[in-house]
Amino acid sequence: MITGTKHTEKSRKKMSKSHWNKPMLGKKHSKETILKLKKSHLGIQSGEKHPKWKGGLPNCKDCCKELSTYSNKLNVCKKCSGKYQTGEKNWNWNGGASSENERVRKLSEMKLWKKSVFERDDYTCQKYGTKSGNGKAVKLAAHHIKNFAQYIELRTSIENGITLSEKAHKEFHRKYGIKNNTREQLLEFLTDK
Repeated sequence: MITGTKHTEKSRKKMSKSHWNKPMLGKKHSKETILKLKKSHLGIQSGEKHPKWKGGLPNCKDCCKELSTYSNKLNVCKKCSGKYQTGEKNWNWNGGASSENERVRKLSEMKLWKKSVFERDDYTCQKYGTKSGNGKAVKLAAHHIKNFAQYIELRTSIENGITLSEKAHKEFHRKYGIKNNTREQLLEFLTDK
């Protein structure tokens, strides 16, 4: 078929008829098979309409929105599929082995702490004084002054945080490591040129 060509109703019927009678891989379908194919193509099972078929694509079994493809095995949309892929149902499940550190860092209290530290420091890196704006974007990191692992009670204390650019944050941890960091190390890092 040439794109952009409009077919008459008569030619479309001829093409449709020839479609069902075409031999597939050198085999010709029997009339019974052709009828079964037509029925399945039109959403009909065993000569009767399937009770849930409304024409077109199937709907999500949770939110009833129309699915974009037939390939979805769960018959749920992307938005609803998340609840079927959590915990043990997820393909990447490894027995609940995510660390306590990972779980704590994802808590809403930690996100609020990070935002509060950024606001207090006016979204400015305390090492280089860089800030997003004027067409440039500076990625920021909220750094714990006293070690995150050792000082559990200070994890969400705004006084225990400082805003650094990602560049400065990486430099700090490259120089002093990622464990047992202290206020003295941070002060030394901030005063170094």
